Amino acid sequence: MNTTGLNIIKTLGCLTAVTFFTVYNTYDNYNYNYDQILAFLTFISTIATPLFFVVTGYMDADSQHTPEWQMKKIRGILTIFIFWFSIYYLWGPYQKGYLIQPWFIFSLVIIYTFHPAVEWLAKRRVILASLVFALLIFSFAYDLLAIYFTESKSFSAPAQFRIWTWVLYYLTGQLLYDPVVSTLYSRPRIAKYAAIAIPFVYTFTWFYEKHFFFSIFNVVRNSFILTGSQVYILVLLIIIAANGVKPDATRLPVSEMVSSLGKTMTGVYILHYTFFNLLIEWIPINSLTAKLLVILMTFLLSVASSMLLLKSNLTKKLITF
Repeated sequence: MNTTGLNIIKTLGCLTAVTFFTVYNTYDNYNYNYDQILAFLTFISTIATPLFFVVTGYMDADSQHTPEWQMKKIRGILTIFIFWFSIYYLWGPYQKGYLIQPWFIFSLVIIYTFHPAVEWLAKRRVILASLVFALLIFSFAYDLLAIYFTESKSFSAPAQFRIWTWVLYYLTGQLLYDPVVSTLYSRPRIAKYAAIAIPFVYTFTWFYEKHFFFSIFNVVRNSFILTGSQVYILVLLIIIAANGVKPDATRLPVSEMVSSLGKTMTGVYILHYTFFNLLIEWIPINSLTAKLLVILMTFLLSVASSMLLLKSNLTKKLITF
C-alpha cells in the first residue's frame, strides 16, 4: 500500500471512530434513533475498529520483529491502558475512549503475545491466506449460528469479545503487506473496480441487515451490525480503492493534511469520548444540527490534542504504541 493510501485509511479511521462511537455509544438530549441521517452515519462508520486492526497489522508487517520489539509493544499497550484507566477513575469528566476498553487491550495483548506465530505465518503466504479465509468463514458461521441458537452460551459472546474477529483483521493487514498480494491489488484497474463496488456493497448490506436482521437489532441494540463477516468485504474494498490514490493525484496541502491526521489515529480513538462528553455538558443538543456540530468539534479537538501530545517523546507514549 502506498503512503498516500495508508494515510487516507488512517484518517478515515479517525473520522469513523468519532462519528460511530459518539453517535452509537453515547447519549444526550437528542434522540438520534429516529433520525435517518444519524442512522446512516452510524452504519457507514461501523468500519472504524476493523480499519484500526488492519492498519496496525499492515504497519507491524513493515517492522523489525525481535523479542525487544514484541515486549515494547506489550509495554506500550499496557502503559496506555493503565494511565488512561487511572485517569478515568480519578477524574470524573474523563470517559474511557474506545481503545481503553478492556476487550480492545486484551485483543492487542493476545496478538503481540503470540506475534512470533504471526511472523511465521507472514513468511508463508499460502498458509496465511488460508488462515484468513478460515477465520472469515468461522466469523460468518458464528454470526449466523448466534441467530438460531440465542439461548446457547457458546454463541452468546458479545461482538467485541469475539477475539477471532480482530485477529482476522490484523492478519489481513499482514497479508496485504505481502509483496505478491500488494502487487495484485495495486493495479489501477483493481482500485477502480473497488471504488465502484463500494456504494453497491454498502447499499446491499444496508437493506440486507435492515430487513433480515431487523428483529435481532431491536433486541440487542444493533450490537450485531457488521460484527465479523459482512464488513470484511467493505474494509477490503475501501483499502484497495484508497491504495489506488497516487501521491501525485493529491494536491500538496491535502496530502500534508491527510498525513498529519493519519498520525493521530490512535490518539483520536483514546480521546474522543472525553471531548464529546465535555461538549454535551456545555452545548444543549436538541436538534440534528447541534448533534452534527458537536461531532465535528469532537473530531477537531481530538485531532488537535493528539497532535500536541505527539510533539513530546514523553506524552507521545500515552497515545501511541
